[in-house]
Amino acid sequence: MKTLELQQRLQKLELQTNTALFSYNQAKVLFADENEQAMYTALCRLTKKGVIEKVCKGVWLNPLSRFAQNDTRLEELALLLRFNHYNYVSLETVLSQASIISRQMFSYLTVMTTGASKVVKASFGTIEFTHTKRDLVELCHYKIPQGHKMPWASVDIAYRDLKRIGRNIDMIDMNELQNYFAEQAQSIHMKADK
Repeated sequence: MKTLELQQRLQKLELQTNTALFSYNQAKVLFADENEQAMYTALCRLTKKGVIEKVCKGVWLNPLSRFAQNDTRLEELALLLRFNHYNYVSLETVLSQASIISRQMFSYLTVMTTGASKVVKASFGTIEFTHTKRDLVELCHYKIPQGHKMPWASVDIAYRDLKRIGRNIDMIDMNELQNYFAEQAQSIHMKADK
């Protein structure tokens, strides 16, 4: 496949997926007129030429995409890698965002998943998948915050997840956590008074 033809097909795919990323299975559709060995050879050649970038095993990025520098690339990657499992952002990522832990989580995403636990190192960051046995009915209540691609746990759920899987809770600023819970309780109390 010629470079221009691939770029046109990637643009069409991007209109459907709203991401610069594409998986091996999506590549099979992009290269539908070629056998799998020819497709693999073309992907290697196009990666070497810089037409596409390899993100991790089985995933590439279209650097010309308007989504190529999205802040949500790690979330998009998590969804692409675990499309057949339920996933939500939790643990240190949520607690860091809420300033409950001092460690900043730049280019590192902690995800609870119904799939297997695994750490995936990508060209633009790392995703840590941690298995959960939580009931799917409970998991489907998590909301996708504006500007994000995946559901995010609340701070209290992220804290419970952290304790449930036996992670080190020494990094948690207990004063900040207590302040968060106090603010939540006050917010609920104010709503009840209305």
